[in-house]
Amino acid sequence: MAALRPLGLFLAAVFALMAQAPPRGIQVWAVDDGVRVNPVTGKLIEGRPDIHRDYPARDPRAGNLVWDAQSKTVRLKAAKNEFVAFQVMIEAQDGAKGVDVKLPALNGPGGYRIAGRNIGRFKDWYTQVRQPSTGYEATSLGAAWYPDALLPYRHIELNAGFPFSIPDLYNNIPAQKNHAVWIDVFVPKTAPAGAYTGTLEVSAHGARENLSVALEVWDFALPEETNLRGDIWNDSMKQMPRREEMQYYQLAHQHRFLPLVYAYRPKLSVKGAAVTLDWTEYDARVAPYLDGSAFTERHGYWGPGAGIPVDHMMLPFDIEKKGNRETAWPMALPAGGRTPEYEAVWRETAKQIRAHMDADPRWRRVRKIAFLNGLDESYNEAAYEKMLYYGRLLHEALGRGWFSYRIDGGYTPQAIDKLRAEVELWVCHTVSWDPALVEKLREQGLESWFYGPMIYEQRKNSGCGSNTFLDLDLLVNRGIGWVGWKYQSGWVEWEFDWNAYAAWYEAENFKDAERSFNGSGQLIYRGVVMGYDEPIPSIRLKAQRRGLQDYEYFRLLAERTGSRAAADRLVNGIIYKRPFGEKAMLDTEIWKNDPAEWERVRYAAGDEIVKRK
Repeated sequence: MAALRPLGLFLAAVFALMAQAPPRGIQVWAVDDGVRVNPVTGKLIEGRPDIHRDYPARDPRAGNLVWDAQSKTVRLKAAKNEFVAFQVMIEAQDGAKGVDVKLPALNGPGGYRIAGRNIGRFKDWYTQVRQPSTGYEATSLGAAWYPDALLPYRHIELNAGFPFSIPDLYNNIPAQKNHAVWIDVFVPKTAPAGAYTGTLEVSAHGARENLSVALEVWDFALPEETNLRGDIWNDSMKQMPRREEMQYYQLAHQHRFLPLVYAYRPKLSVKGAAVTLDWTEYDARVAPYLDGSAFTERHGYWGPGAGIPVDHMMLPFDIEKKGNRETAWPMALPAGGRTPEYEAVWRETAKQIRAHMDADPRWRRVRKIAFLNGLDESYNEAAYEKMLYYGRLLHEALGRGWFSYRIDGGYTPQAIDKLRAEVELWVCHTVSWDPALVEKLREQGLESWFYGPMIYEQRKNSGCGSNTFLDLDLLVNRGIGWVGWKYQSGWVEWEFDWNAYAAWYEAENFKDAERSFNGSGQLIYRGVVMGYDEPIPSIRLKAQRRGLQDYEYFRLLAERTGSRAAADRLVNGIIYKRPFGEKAMLDTEIWKNDPAEWERVRYAAGDEIVKRK
């Protein structure tokens, strides 16, 4: 035993030195924009081969599609007029304070610099998912702290921004060792094609790590317009102060989607059959979106679609919903039923609306849509009769071709066969989507958009109007653009601002007696909670943007090659099964589940577009 005493003293001394040793500093690495990293374990949240065998499973620190670990280089590819993104991972096993991330510029051909607002730095905010969203118990990525809200860089240490600590002082994640910073790069249309390089610097309590960033810019630009039609229903923006509302429109425009606000209305006075409309407040609020001025430097806008108005807008008509006469506009149905005077008010109101909308040539470019929320998702003969009646009334008053009459819901082929006499736009639940029927209706002049979940793990998922759930992988967001191309169809989602105040601290933002959803209908956070005077984007919104930009690649490729064949091959190589309808029910293996495979297809599309110039 005496012989062992010196060894014991030696080990005790070693342990004492270890206890006094300084922090091990920071380790810095990167991942692409299609995955998320667990802040405790440092593993990919999407690294779940037990759910999908082709999920990315290897250690992302060792290298991935954008990260060359040996040379410490982030490698990106982009078109002009496009956003690309990656995530910097800061790992601090012993904790870190004063963490900061800087990327001053990317320097390219002829001294051109991508810098300033074109390089965005965002600190990730984490939200705890405690249980799977109802109906997705098998494909949910499970309980974890998910990075989602993206807090823009600022130089003050409040509830957010930079610098920050690991563990984060405000996020309060037990045993946190990793933190992500999201980097957005926007390539202006004026940027010359070629190679761009820059140095990304990460610092913390005296430690410092530099990464190289290499960006290849292709010699083509994504269009200013967003060519995949669609929208996300919203009912909160019109309640906001005008400046705040414009910030939401601008954020959406940068991310190539349209908030569909239901419904802006001029002030209305009805006396008998006489109608007076006061457009003062309506014009002050809505005109900047209809003439495109909201998306100009004058109002602080930058990014794709500068000066281009919204693609479409809702007309103000509605009928009473479930007996609530207050929802009807321009007037509720008289107690005795339809009368000539009632129809005269609708016609006169419609006539004045058309005259006002046609007065500005810029407003004429915006597609007008009539939708009666009082008949939303109604499935009975009485409802069908009302849909046809009001469709005829509005078509007689406004003229066919001036607007599109829209209905939303999972209607049977028999019901649609009746309704297509007046309906021009059918927003169809994905559970009811039948490509053969949609193509037939398209030939008959009826346009159709898909609405609802991208994947049905269980039949009860058909009740979900959203595919925005926090605990599903990001491909359900990116997939919108790809499925839109596959079916040549528009798209719709339900909400992006649902319960957006509480979502900072509570993932389960939709609950009732039978369901609990994480992040349902919530892609944008209310910045005021964290002291920001602006809306805060989410990673899921960025993933959706990625897919909508991908659509433009496929469209450009089809234009350059003269047919859809090349783009179809690329898309169908990823989405190899039909995602919607009864035949897809309960099938969760409809596409490749490794986001790197999706990104390689984008690279292939970009290379081919350049060749076909």
